[in-house]
Amino acid sequence: MTRRRFFVDQVVADTGSFDLPPRLSRQLESVLRARAGESIELLDGHGSAWECVITGIRRGSVTVSVVGKLDRPACESPLPLTLGVGIARPDTMDLIVRQATEMGVSRLAVFRAVRSQYGLSGKPAEKKKERWSRIASEAVCQCGRKVPPEIILFEDLAHFLTSFDDDPAGYCLKIFALEREPCAGPKSLAERTARPTICRIAAALGPEGGWDNSESSALITAGFEPVSLGPRTLRMETAALALISSIQLLWGDMGEGLSHG
Repeated sequence: MTRRRFFVDQVVADTGSFDLPPRLSRQLESVLRARAGESIELLDGHGSAWECVITGIRRGSVTVSVVGKLDRPACESPLPLTLGVGIARPDTMDLIVRQATEMGVSRLAVFRAVRSQYGLSGKPAEKKKERWSRIASEAVCQCGRKVPPEIILFEDLAHFLTSFDDDPAGYCLKIFALEREPCAGPKSLAERTARPTICRIAAALGPEGGWDNSESSALITAGFEPVSLGPRTLRMETAALALISSIQLLWGDMGEGLSHG
């Protein structure tokens, strides 16, 4: 039987036993009806997984004992992939965060685009980030990854683009999905791109309603190449999944894979 898997900020392995965070304790006790003696798996967000046994359940508090560190096969994508997304409505964003995590995205950048109908500043933005971080952590537990994607909020597209200025980390292939404009698909781009020179990929996706013309121009000026996701009009969450899948198939771990030194 597969152990239930949960994400925690820290596993206190050196003490032998410790109390789980209140939110997780309530989930185990009230929702999952866990019992003492059950074995669970905890992910610490730093690439380690731990087998633990529930040793005590009190109202609102669950104590576990650390059995040992697990040596599970790594399933992180070898391709560092940043997905930039113009913020959309909450249910769409929740789904994109979950699917991007499952598909191996290592960095999720969210910004307000011209056609975004939602803001991204102040306390509401921090609450959104907390929610997306929680969704990503749940997706990590489900899909077998050990590390959730980094989630970064940017004020707007221009702010997002400046994050690539003077970047010494090697060649980054930069692409963005563009609707209703004649451009090649990801496969055509891959055929004229030297795979061994690519260290990582940054992909950008506009909000519901697509990119404003000024944004498309800014992306191209910043070195992003437009790609088509086919002749059909896709919902934003579908477009995100199609874009990530194409990247992982052509350059990541769904195809031949990417060789790293």
